[in-house]
Amino acid sequence: MKKFLKIMLCIMGSLLAVIVVFWFCISYTVNYKKTTCDTSVSPDGKYELALQAVGEPDWPFGSASGRLVLMEGKDKISQTDFELHNDGGSITSNCWKVTWYEDYVEVILSGEEQFDEQVILYFDGTKELQQLTNIADIEVDYPSGEKLDESRVITEQSFEVDLNDWGEVRFVSYLPTYDTLWEDVSFVLAKDNQIVYHFPAYFENNSTENDSVGMFDSVEAVGFQDIDGDGAKDVIVIVNYVTGAGPQGMIPRKTIRIFSSQNKGFIIHHDLIDELMKNMKEDAISISAICDYVTLIEKDEIYDGYRTIYQQYFADEGCDFMISYSASGNSRVILNENEEIIEFLAYDRLSENEKCELYVLYRSKKNADGSWHISEAEILDIFAYNVSTKDVVSSGKTSWSATGNEKYYEVTGEK
Repeated sequence: MKKFLKIMLCIMGSLLAVIVVFWFCISYTVNYKKTTCDTSVSPDGKYELALQAVGEPDWPFGSASGRLVLMEGKDKISQTDFELHNDGGSITSNCWKVTWYEDYVEVILSGEEQFDEQVILYFDGTKELQQLTNIADIEVDYPSGEKLDESRVITEQSFEVDLNDWGEVRFVSYLPTYDTLWEDVSFVLAKDNQIVYHFPAYFENNSTENDSVGMFDSVEAVGFQDIDGDGAKDVIVIVNYVTGAGPQGMIPRKTIRIFSSQNKGFIIHHDLIDELMKNMKEDAISISAICDYVTLIEKDEIYDGYRTIYQQYFADEGCDFMISYSASGNSRVILNENEEIIEFLAYDRLSENEKCELYVLYRSKKNADGSWHISEAEILDIFAYNVSTKDVVSSGKTSWSATGNEKYYEVTGEK
């Protein structure tokens, strides 16, 4: 009998322990478990803001507890708890809007059963919270108090645009203050005559003093295109500078800026800018030409073929590398062009054995009006680019009916 009672007590004790552990797990999940719902990184990559859900919403239609955590690297700057009244819904990435500024980050928290709440987290650890009683407050209440200086606006290169999460904003090309001789142009987004976002500066301290580019002259063009295929518009800008040195020192020289959309802000795409500046002919730089170049880069194998052929056969001759497209959308790389002739490479097709890409070197005479047509161009050579080995073979062919050399036959399987 005593043994039976002991067994029963052990069973009951075990069940009670399981129930207690289960209750603690449920209680932790409902009330204390922290789940990161979304993150946002400052344009310079220095700061990160995390949106966390703490526990689960009160059942059945209660509020949800949340937390904002601002980090600088691995160091926590500040932490702010909040309650979101969202008809019993959980905290998700849809309930916040983040805007980064020079010395703080602004968060707008939105729920179905509450006015929007504005949270300002300064990088020194201080913070401000206020309730926005209507949508107008969201549109015009910018805590920086930084108004747009219309005297600095480059009107012809400033545009109203629907830009990603920002919605309808004014993209502004912003003249230097000229407080210093070498101050560079800047770019901002504005709403209701208030600056809501500063694009990152290309040069350190927004000054060209320690760079050979010279002094700011003008903004030549601005474009808004999704150039990296992520569904968000990027910003392309062409900026002119003058060096002031030598007989051509006052002739404006073109440079390219590409601001890629990232984490509800923008970053400077340095690698792509370097690639474009290295390979595009300056007088051919335009918004459309930049977009064409990027489009070709995304077609990796065809672009690699153009680049490899150019580097092995034409770079040392001082030829250009200017990508363009025909009216039908076919790519070509212009190597030489003057008033009388044009020489270019054009991708044609895969070889019969499907191991090589075939590129044709054309030369065409221009008509009196500067026009020309590929059907009238002569073939100077046909190149085979082996996709797997990255080797290039010159066939020596000056027509498709001509017979290529033995090496060309070996790699392509065709004469």
